[in-house]
Amino acid sequence: MIDSDLCKLCLIYSRSMDLITLGKSSELSKLLKYIAELINKEASRTTIFTESYNYIKNLLNLSDPYIHTKKRLTEVGKRIAKTVRKYVASRNWDLHTAIKISAASNIIDTSVIGYEPKDLDKALWDEPSIDEYREIARDKKIVIVLDNAGEAEIDLVLAETFLRNGYTIAIATRRETYEIDVTYNDIVDRALDLDIEVIVTPNNISPIAYLTDGFAIVKGIANLEAYIELGKIETLHLFRAKCTVLAKIFNVPKNASLIIAGKTVKNATK
Repeated sequence: MIDSDLCKLCLIYSRSMDLITLGKSSELSKLLKYIAELINKEASRTTIFTESYNYIKNLLNLSDPYIHTKKRLTEVGKRIAKTVRKYVASRNWDLHTAIKISAASNIIDTSVIGYEPKDLDKALWDEPSIDEYREIARDKKIVIVLDNAGEAEIDLVLAETFLRNGYTIAIATRRETYEIDVTYNDIVDRALDLDIEVIVTPNNISPIAYLTDGFAIVKGIANLEAYIELGKIETLHLFRAKCTVLAKIFNVPKNASLIIAGKTVKNATK
């Protein structure tokens, strides 16, 4: 269940902002009643956030409410990814460099309460406040669990960097839409152009819930929280501490860029 009052407040705020942003504020009373019922069921954070977003899709009768936002973010991401690719190439495809940039790119979001994003092209160069990157054995298949549109273009550069360093690499996405996260249909053509395998998982729960082997590079907060509840494999998490709760857990400034091992995440959130 969601065990923090701030997390409950963030849920209410973010889903209310979804409706307002998408022009359906008249349905707020229905949404708030539905959220209250979910919270009273003591469901997991992943279940509550996912099902409440699915409820919004039903209210709007739209399969992808943020489709235009995602397209705009993707175009921005493609432009910036060209600069990132040139920079990483100039560093001889250094994997640690690409991982730091990928973590810093987790700057895009819809409506985390109290969150103030920076421009993606400026945020990319922020150094991580915590950096637990260690060389990953090349006999392990690497799966990058993608997050938001826009930053996913940067993550494709990370995937290419793994390939150039001799790793077997795949990316994992949801089949169905969730907020501004990329889905299989959003990314498959560009991934296959780079000869990168795409793993598509059912519905719109985080792909990390379905991965059972390999080593996962996990992007973003929703995927982080799903890993805490449902993760089964070894991971490295690349994300921003966008909220007060995460900043407090990891003892970093809010919005800090973080590179944290899955074991550390599990221990810090027990």
